[in-house]
Amino acid sequence: MIIGIVGSIASGKDTVADYLKTKNFKAISLSDILRKIMREEGQEMTTANMTEFGNNLRNEKGHGFLAEKAVKEIKSGDDVVITSIRQVGEIEFLRNQSEFTLIRLDAPTEIRLKRLIERNREGDIKNMAELQEIEAKQADGTGGGMNMTKCFTMADKEIINDGTFEDLNTKIDKLISEAR
Repeated sequence: MIIGIVGSIASGKDTVADYLKTKNFKAISLSDILRKIMREEGQEMTTANMTEFGNNLRNEKGHGFLAEKAVKEIKSGDDVVITSIRQVGEIEFLRNQSEFTLIRLDAPTEIRLKRLIERNREGDIKNMAELQEIEAKQADGTGGGMNMTKCFTMADKEIINDGTFEDLNTKIDKLISEAR
């Protein structure tokens, strides 16, 4: 089984992946693949730079490029969760894999901003204006960029992550049992 997760910034994609790892899923992050490529090229890690670099990379190498790199890491029979899907081409590529389910993960904006501030990851957003600006740039796919709005509509299932870890885990367990 391959579970893909498309989600808003700080919606809990890594939290879901961490939980699924306890269920013997292998976790692959398209953002981590992008960060690795950026480090190799000496690029600064900020959300804005990752967005621009990722868009340029996809325009140059194809819109499914990061998903293709991720699938190369999957062994036959693996249960896998792929996070940070942000491009229609990535979803289209993953739809060609057997047993693929796409989940839209979201949470209210105020909760996501609080998470961003608390996690304090390198290059993370620090205020509501910046979060809204980045998400607006990622929304519509203009100029070959991310098209999060379209990606969200392509999801098979949706989870709203606005409660406790236990609430989220229960939602994930239910989804997995339905998908099997």
